[in-house]
Amino acid sequence: MKILLLGDASNYHATLAVALKAKGHDVTLASDRGKWLQTPCDIDLSRKQGRFGGAMLYGRLLTSLAPRLKGYDVVQFVSPGFVSLKPGRLEKLLRRLRSDNGSLYLTVLGYDTSVVSNLASPRPAVAYSEWQIDGKVQPWRFTDEAAYDKWTAPELRAYNDVFYNTIDGALTALYEYHMIMQAEYPELPLAYAGIPVDTSSLPAPRLRPCSGDKLRMLYTCRRGREFEKGGNELLAMLRRINAEFPDTTELIAPENMPFSNFVRMLASVDIVSDQIYSYTPGTTALMAMAMGAVPLSGGENEFYRFIGEPCDAVRPIFNPDPRDLENTYSRLRSLVMYPDELRRMSAAGPGFVARHNEASVVADRYIAFWDKAV
Repeated sequence: MKILLLGDASNYHATLAVALKAKGHDVTLASDRGKWLQTPCDIDLSRKQGRFGGAMLYGRLLTSLAPRLKGYDVVQFVSPGFVSLKPGRLEKLLRRLRSDNGSLYLTVLGYDTSVVSNLASPRPAVAYSEWQIDGKVQPWRFTDEAAYDKWTAPELRAYNDVFYNTIDGALTALYEYHMIMQAEYPELPLAYAGIPVDTSSLPAPRLRPCSGDKLRMLYTCRRGREFEKGGNELLAMLRRINAEFPDTTELIAPENMPFSNFVRMLASVDIVSDQIYSYTPGTTALMAMAMGAVPLSGGENEFYRFIGEPCDAVRPIFNPDPRDLENTYSRLRSLVMYPDELRRMSAAGPGFVARHNEASVVADRYIAFWDKAV
């Protein structure tokens, strides 16, 4: 198949592209390179800074880049906002892509109007998120960072409706997004894909922590998204642990960094702080697990059942509970004090990723969905 992956986030489509190419498909990745992450792509869709940045990008998409965005069997969007443009321009590009290519699909792996509207509604698809917990609206909703009014503005909502009525189906990266899509678009062809991890590109896993060494704890939340991911709560816990056990623990909290540097950092630590409001491990957590680190991330029972993980298997994810932060801290403290359980979790991580999130496994799910849909 000839495939266009349009847009990227957290290196998702870049990882998927490598796996699809290895299976003999002709794949082109067009993205903004993840901005500061600087992930690879074939067609750079970065928007230049300044007043006319959007107009310049839109002009390139209609002229010099137009021939490179047509003639594909499959176009897989990273989100309805697949490039950094206003809804009206996105809609015109969407219609052109519809006429110039075969099937159009969405990878559901982040916010869009439908996701935000569901999570902030009186009856969300999951019991908790950064938007609300057990029906109680969280302060996050009212912050500038959450941008609730922008996500639900009439112009964007109208474009979102057009987008979902134009595509031929969607694949979800997380359990939560799958539940949301089932609730919001019950007639839309849908499949779970998971997050792809190219384990061959990562340092080899090692059992953590090594005897006699300090327990290295990494805070990874992207700056500017601390409250969205619950990073502020996790950082407070890690600081508390480090203050209580200064001789046996070390806390590392770097600024945002390029993807390649980030991977090397992940390979050097024992515990990785990822997120608190998720039912599912994110990209950072999965990469950490593949290298033997234990993530603080989504690991709810609903997720394990959803992916078919045996109930008696070692759970390699430390699952924070945003509904009971003090209990979460107590469990984390126990894990630090008695590292045998940490070593069991560390040993189970690489196999978990290989079964459920190896890039080739995720690529096969995409191919099966495309073949069935076509």
